[in-house]
Amino acid sequence: MKVSRGSEGDPNPDGRPRTEGVLALIALAFLLVAGFLTLSPSASNAIASEITSILAPSGSPAATNSSLGAFSLYSPLITNGAANVSYPAEYKTLTSFTLNLINLDRANQSVSPVSVGTNQAAQQHADSMLKYGYFSHFDTQGFKPYMRYTLLGGVGSVTENVAYISWTDNHFTSTSSLESSITLLEHGMMYNDSLCCNNGHRLNIVNPIHNRVAIGLAYNSTSLFFVEDFENYYIDLSYNVSNSYQFSMNGSFVAPVANPGQIYVTYDGTPSAQTPAQLDAGPKDYNPGYLLGGVLPPCSGSCSQFETGVTVRAAVWQVTPESLDIAFDLTPFIRVYGAGVYTVYLLTGADTGTALTSISAFVS
Repeated sequence: MKVSRGSEGDPNPDGRPRTEGVLALIALAFLLVAGFLTLSPSASNAIASEITSILAPSGSPAATNSSLGAFSLYSPLITNGAANVSYPAEYKTLTSFTLNLINLDRANQSVSPVSVGTNQAAQQHADSMLKYGYFSHFDTQGFKPYMRYTLLGGVGSVTENVAYISWTDNHFTSTSSLESSITLLEHGMMYNDSLCCNNGHRLNIVNPIHNRVAIGLAYNSTSLFFVEDFENYYIDLSYNVSNSYQFSMNGSFVAPVANPGQIYVTYDGTPSAQTPAQLDAGPKDYNPGYLLGGVLPPCSGSCSQFETGVTVRAAVWQVTPESLDIAFDLTPFIRVYGAGVYTVYLLTGADTGTALTSISAFVS
């Protein structure tokens, strides 16, 4: 078996160990854990209307293995907050099987189980990789996982594992054959991840703050694309970005969690379309964006500031164990960096690994 991992620092230019006699190719990619952003204060404690549209033709459906249930795969590109997401006939069975594997891995590390998330971004991305023939956290529209999650209605925080396996024969002829390959991929991410990926997949699988996972599965007769979008979903949240870039969010906590005390704001350039060849040649991991600074609660007198970047004081910051109401101005960040994607991480700790949100605002 040939193993390929999508992390930085692979010893070979194409990232593939030189092993012959191949039956299958396995590849993995993950959120680079070193990409968690940390920037503490120096003292104690609807998408914007100008959203950028990146459109492409819808294309024709791609046929998959007819020996299994029907799976007509149309273009899954995200347009105006929606996508034509295709689910295989075996999706419910395979999702239940995959969730059990994930929760067994979490139980073995004394971590509480996750439930199935309902956001479509995981399946949309699996569809995209199969439809267009690439492997990456990025997609043909230039979106990162948290951008897809936001565009498809996500209001929590998301971190992603992706993997695929490709066989040399018409391997996937039954549900059990798919389950066997899912088991291989999950086991590889959990128990064979240190050399390639600094245990990024494993840490994502067993992160105790995660309480949901949305699962994406897309396949034909020889290849299976597998996506795990782990969510921190603790707030029944509504948010708004006004035409003048006033950001507000409010909601009720649906599970106990430490009270958030700060917000990081990160920046990505305006996404641009990428070809499958560019995606395969590019980085397989991703980071949470370039850290611009953040938002702190209102303060009078001698007030703390972030050590680097822009510090904005919230106009409203009301957080109790039951509810949340926060409002602040994004324009101090936008004045400096201009058009692009601004992602809001509401933190319970000191880095983006503790985020309760990863909400992206697209500014044109």
